[in-house]
Amino acid sequence: MMGAKLLSVVVPGRNEEFMCHTVEDILANSSEATEVIAVCDGYWPEPPLHDHPRLQVIHVTEAVGQRAATNLGARMSQAKYIMKMDA
Repeated sequence: MMGAKLLSVVVPGRNEEFMCHTVEDILANSSEATEVIAVCDGYWPEPPLHDHPRLQVIHVTEAVGQRAATNLGARMSQAKYIMKMDA
């Protein structure tokens, strides 16, 4: 079982062409104590995000905007610290 998360990286995006690349890069260059929360604001990313044990994907069917998407991701966090990153 994985230990407690120290950092949540919230990545909100709407029609972001680099969402998949950004998420994969964060996962590849962070420790097991880091989780990524991708918030897809009114769209599904293309290319799609791949399943990963440290990735949560939140899909909002109707766009809510960057601030609301960021707040949604922050509420889903189970880590001690939260940071936001652009896709």
